[in-house]
Amino acid sequence: MTKGNTIVVLDDDPDIGTMIRVMLEFRGYEVIVIQRARDLFELLQNRTVNLVITDLLLSGDNGTEVCSQLKEDPATSDIPVIMFSAHPNARDICLKAGADEFMAKPFDMKELYSKVDELVLRVNR
Repeated sequence: MTKGNTIVVLDDDPDIGTMIRVMLEFRGYEVIVIQRARDLFELLQNRTVNLVITDLLLSGDNGTEVCSQLKEDPATSDIPVIMFSAHPNARDICLKAGADEFMAKPFDMKELYSKVDELVLRVNR
């Protein structure tokens, strides 16, 4: 189920990006970690991506704006987005921006696996 599926993690904290990458590569996913929104949009012009995972708060970017742009563009609107944050009101903010799922920091590894597997399976149907 996971082989051949590419996930992009957008987070300005390289430690969090690395942690998520290691966790998901263990499950067999190909994971690309990037730190800037513009790099995500450049990547999407040349690669097929099965899922985007992004933080709500990004240095120089806003995760909700990134999510909204993805969902408003017909070329990327079908890519599922998981947003995460430690902010107390983040769930509603992220879902309103179009996120398919939300995870509160710190998140549970099993919860991450479950949400990722579910969304990637949905895209591959």
